[in-house]
Amino acid sequence: MKLLILGGNGMAGHMLADYFRRQGKHHVFHTTRDKSDLGGLYVDANDIAGVEKLVDIVSPHCIINAMGVLNQFAERDKIGAYHVNGFLPHHLWRKAEDVQARLIHISTDCVFEGTRGGYTEEDAPDGTSVYAISKSLGEVQKPGHLTIRTSIIGPEIRSGGIGLMDWFLAQSGKVSGYRRVMWNGVTTLQLAKAVDVMLDSSVSGLIHLAHPEPVSKYELLQHIQAAFHKENVEIIPEDEHIQDRTLVNTRADVLLPLPSYPLMLQELADWMKQSEMYL
Repeated sequence: MKLLILGGNGMAGHMLADYFRRQGKHHVFHTTRDKSDLGGLYVDANDIAGVEKLVDIVSPHCIINAMGVLNQFAERDKIGAYHVNGFLPHHLWRKAEDVQARLIHISTDCVFEGTRGGYTEEDAPDGTSVYAISKSLGEVQKPGHLTIRTSIIGPEIRSGGIGLMDWFLAQSGKVSGYRRVMWNGVTTLQLAKAVDVMLDSSVSGLIHLAHPEPVSKYELLQHIQAAFHKENVEIIPEDEHIQDRTLVNTRADVLLPLPSYPLMLQELADWMKQSEMYL
């Protein structure tokens, strides 16, 4: 199968590209905004016509969209955020129809405000930030195509990343761990495994990729600390921040069993040890 991974130097995209290349079962193409990435196809996500032309040239069997304008960057560039997060996925859906490809689009739990948790696929997104609204607008729910709504942690390969895991692993001394901020996402490696299952699946529409046993961000940092043997950090419990964006999968046709967090993170740590890109 020919795969086109959009956003191939981001947190999710680079892991997807690495995962499928290591498998050796598919022809993998990825896009990049890093001109020094000689293995990638250079494209600017803001250039929708350019992205569409690239899809025509590659003519993939599956388009995996991991492009996005994240969090505070979305607030700084509202037009760009709505363009890339909101409009581009629908252009990709139409282009996927043209080339008879399946679109798998990656969305986020941040479409919800996080006041109660336990959000299902039927709950209306209520996030108020530019990132939340733009990502909600971009969720493609069309027959034959799939939006995976989830939350991810994992390594970055570009400088200036804002991921929790890279931030934590770069710390020393005391750091705060939020005991009242709940989370039930997955590692980027686990996301790649889920996408792998969905490549040939008939499942379409919107699905939640979420762990059935949520943890606090405090507990999550403890699990990361154990998996990566991060012994020069002391995690201090903090109870002031309160948020719960946990998701619930209610679809009986979606069977994606997830390992425990200690095992999931250990698998990620082992994966990273086998790759030069994280050295």
